[in-house]
Amino acid sequence: MNIRVMKFGGTSLRSEATRKYVYRHITDALSTQKVIVVVSAMGRYPDPYATDTLLSMGSNHLSKEERARLVSIGEQLSAIHICAELLDMGIRAFSLDFCDGGIHTDDNYDYAKVIKLDNKEIKMKLREYDVIVVGGFIATSFAHKVTTLGRGGSDYSAVLFAHMLGLDEVDIYTDVDGVYDRDPKLSECAIRYDRLSYDEMLNMKSRVLHDRSVVFAKKHGIKIHLKGTFSNHSGTIIEG
Repeated sequence: MNIRVMKFGGTSLRSEATRKYVYRHITDALSTQKVIVVVSAMGRYPDPYATDTLLSMGSNHLSKEERARLVSIGEQLSAIHICAELLDMGIRAFSLDFCDGGIHTDDNYDYAKVIKLDNKEIKMKLREYDVIVVGGFIATSFAHKVTTLGRGGSDYSAVLFAHMLGLDEVDIYTDVDGVYDRDPKLSECAIRYDRLSYDEMLNMKSRVLHDRSVVFAKKHGIKIHLKGTFSNHSGTIIEG
């Protein structure tokens, strides 16, 4: 079974117009592969279901467990909504509950350590569906509580799913079409890298990729292909 893991960030999912680009990438991949789509919460503050918007509805008096449950709503809703639109397009899609995602952690609710990966449920669903949509960033403790992998943790989730399924590559789509030597939104002189090593990526201290995703990818030899959702550029490959 050919499988591809594709992760999409919140800005790629924030509106009907931006999601058309997302669905184009998914349908292109479906011509030859089944697809795991890992999604972040839709949009950014003050979009209604963005992580920071959800946090603003809480209180500093909430426990870490309660805050994890609160922010997990964004990714759960995103997965169901994306799945619903794919179904409306005639695609055989299924939104996998994060409890069935197979990422099991300790009970550090806001920066959980991954203890075990279990691919049983996701592999079973792949036999039945062409696209599995799952929320990134969130996982489950062995006490069956929702935990989170740290801000930006959907990148980490995508690499975890790739490893779980024995894949050596993962595609991560953002609103920037690769890794640059400086912020391309602020400088017209910014240079995009075609390739970077894992260590070079980590040393850049860039916010484009979650560090935990790069560290895990390096340990397990998983190539990260960072691409722009709205661009035709080839992006940046992080490997070796």
